[in-house]
Amino acid sequence: MNSLVIELQRDTLASSVSILNLLRKALVVAQKLGIKEFREWIELELNGYSTGAKIPEYRLVTGEVKAWNPFQGWVPVIFLNAPEVAETISNWNIGQRISELEALLKSEHNTLTLRFPKTLECQLMQTFFLDLQPVLHISKVSISGILEATRDVILRWSLQLEEDGIIGEGMTFSQQEKALASSHNYQIFIGNVVEEKNMSSFQNNDFRGASIGGGVAGRDYTGDVIHNHTAQQNLAEAAAEIQQLLKQLEQSYPTETLTQKAVVAEEAIKRIENNPTLKERVIGALKSAGKEAFKEAVAHPLVNVLMAGIEGWQEEN
Repeated sequence: MNSLVIELQRDTLASSVSILNLLRKALVVAQKLGIKEFREWIELELNGYSTGAKIPEYRLVTGEVKAWNPFQGWVPVIFLNAPEVAETISNWNIGQRISELEALLKSEHNTLTLRFPKTLECQLMQTFFLDLQPVLHISKVSISGILEATRDVILRWSLQLEEDGIIGEGMTFSQQEKALASSHNYQIFIGNVVEEKNMSSFQNNDFRGASIGGGVAGRDYTGDVIHNHTAQQNLAEAAAEIQQLLKQLEQSYPTETLTQKAVVAEEAIKRIENNPTLKERVIGALKSAGKEAFKEAVAHPLVNVLMAGIEGWQEEN
């Protein structure tokens, strides 16, 4: 008759067997042998680690803090003068249940987006004057590492059971095997555990005096990617007015040829120049957000022609 322990070893070596099914089979073994610490670990992996739970070190991963910019998508948050802050909040314990992690690896998404605890999130936003919500992006590679570490724990534990003379017969174990299991401590195979991060983990961090910026590693940094609320509002208002103006002019002027489009752009420039408030707002939006972000915000077919005439305004000011 087959041995449940040997069968478990065989399954851990088969990549076609999911970690979820491995854990379920391991739970049967741990329950029948009365190995409490391993049963509890398996149940946590299956059900997820609750708030305040101690999490195995292999679930500690490093991610990248990003924020969603409505004009540029996900942009990295860079703590220019506070590397210790970046290191602290970029390393996080992943407490999601195994089934969720396996589903993520099968999905089309390349990263897991993890929200910070609300209190920490508010502290970061207030300290760094962020109007955009910071979140932690964790790659699929890190998630895969958690799953493979879980597989290794089950394999090493089942091998140790065999070495201890505990293999079972079919789905049952003898009283002698149960007694042997109770005389051993299998906690070592789970590894070290760490406390789940919460707000108390950050209470001694002084975030004051640190500055924050956005950029792409390896490229020239030309300005804040994550803008404050005033800059965002200015860009949105200027873009909306320009878009409305262009739409109005389209009703009065043909725009089939390049020359006709240039005429519309010239008329738009005249009207903007006759409106000092709007012109100032456009210049401010260009300075704070940049040309590409401004064009994207306007989102009108004539914006490229218009830009040729207004780009020089920045130099004038």
